[in-house]
Amino acid sequence: MDTDDQQAGNETEESRSVRRTNAQRRATTRAAVLNATIEALVRYGYTGATSTRIAEISGYTRGAQKHHFDTKAKMVAEALVHVQAEMLEDLNERLSVVEDQNLLTWLTELWHSMQSDLFIAANELHSVARIDEELRTLLVPAEQIIGQRIRDFLISVLKEEGHETEHLVALGEQAVNTLRGMAFQHLLAPSEQRAESQLRLLASSLQRLLRE
Repeated sequence: MDTDDQQAGNETEESRSVRRTNAQRRATTRAAVLNATIEALVRYGYTGATSTRIAEISGYTRGAQKHHFDTKAKMVAEALVHVQAEMLEDLNERLSVVEDQNLLTWLTELWHSMQSDLFIAANELHSVARIDEELRTLLVPAEQIIGQRIRDFLISVLKEEGHETEHLVALGEQAVNTLRGMAFQHLLAPSEQRAESQLRLLASSLQRLLRE
């Protein structure tokens, strides 16, 4: 390889490194903004979660928000999807070190993951979306993505030989809806004893339905 070719190769590798660094920087900024958006929603509600407050929490300027998201509605909807993905990743990591891998354990861990700022922020957005058409339009597909992820998680737990995927999807949806209802009830009137009883009943019901 002559000198010119070698220099060109070095420049190409250098430019790739710069692109990777820039992409990583953008991803870091975006993640910080989205996490700060959820925190602002919990602290101040939808109206009070202003770009100024999100900037204060994230440590990035309002311009960084505008660079990634051109409307507030797009940012909050994306924040739900982003933070929920992080939560599921943490959930899988916790379960990977649990020795007693049974249905009740998995449901309990999933239940604990729902006791979070994400659930509070989601409820806030659901309320606003009732009268905000732009937010509602963006929130529906975001919730579909989140719901699908949770169903896929539960289907991986429920999957056994001889069960059709359609049956497992129906059971997964039933479990998700039950857990969400429990989370809403717990938000208004917390009771660990009631939650534990409901989780045992849910696990028993799913196991019975799997045998049908």
